[in-house]
Amino acid sequence: MTFAQVFFRYYDRAIGNGVCSFSQTGIRANDFITICTEPDFVLDRETIIRAAKVMKLTEQETQELLSFTEDADA
Repeated sequence: MTFAQVFFRYYDRAIGNGVCSFSQTGIRANDFITICTEPDFVLDRETIIRAAKVMKLTEQETQELLSFTEDADA
């Protein structure tokens, strides 16, 4: 699975349930477009953590997204 596939599973759930709006996630519009169009793109750790909090992801879900970052082992 790609970052985009995992991200959109959680993002769509959060948006669909009214947990948050796009603007509340803190994701830049250009980054969002890049998630949609570039299969290898991954958000940076800080953005993932910020968005995960707003989307009310579990620790496990957040870690799943973070596992795609280059410095996941750091």
